Amino acid sequence: MFIFVYICLYLLEFEILHREDVKIMSQVERTILKIEGMSCSMCKGKVEKALKSISGVTSVSVDLEKKEAIIGGSANPAALVKAVEEIGFKVMD
Repeated sequence: MFIFVYICLYLLEFEILHREDVKIMSQVERTILKIEGMSCSMCKGKVEKALKSISGVTSVSVDLEKKEAIIGGSANPAALVKAVEEIGFKVMD
């Protein structure tokens, strides 16, 4: 009986910790930029590098087909746009 109770408490504790992790992950801000002019993997790499250099960026995912970049973190959106435009690409509204 004691082992059963211990296992139930362990599972309950794991579930609570897991829920807290999910809350923390859902609080990460996300910015999506539509970018014109990207046509190859080198373009993608340049955009990723420029965005990752901005303070507050925690993740970057660039999709050539969708012509967009998804940026995680708390970076200033204006700084993100500026970084992309400084390397020769245009951010669409």
